[in-house]
Amino acid sequence: MSIPVSVVDVPIRLEEYGTAAFLVTVSPEGTPKVVHVAVVWEAGAATFRCAPGNGTLRNLDGATAATAGSGAGLGPATLIFPGPDVDTHSWLVDTTGQVHPDDPELALLAYESGVLHRPASGEQVHC
Repeated sequence: MSIPVSVVDVPIRLEEYGTAAFLVTVSPEGTPKVVHVAVVWEAGAATFRCAPGNGTLRNLDGATAATAGSGAGLGPATLIFPGPDVDTHSWLVDTTGQVHPDDPELALLAYESGVLHRPASGEQVHC
């Protein structure tokens, strides 16, 4: 079961889950990349800011270039905040990402939607 998380609830969730998350991006060729980042929430812009590595920035930059003018928007990216223990929901945040226009070492991740996702049952035998 998933529980929707509104953009207005982001500050509360950050207090619960902390500011460390896994950031998932995909290259224009379709190769996924997962990195661990610290995020800062910019409430006025409904945007997370972080400083991932060059590979992630290339993915966001490549996705932005590939979708510019196509009407598809900027690059999709997902933040995953694991629950603090095995019985707590994880917080999944879908965003639209781009390289910061004024600082090429930063990523801007605009909030699209979020859910608290239930933990998997510990009794699962097959994935």
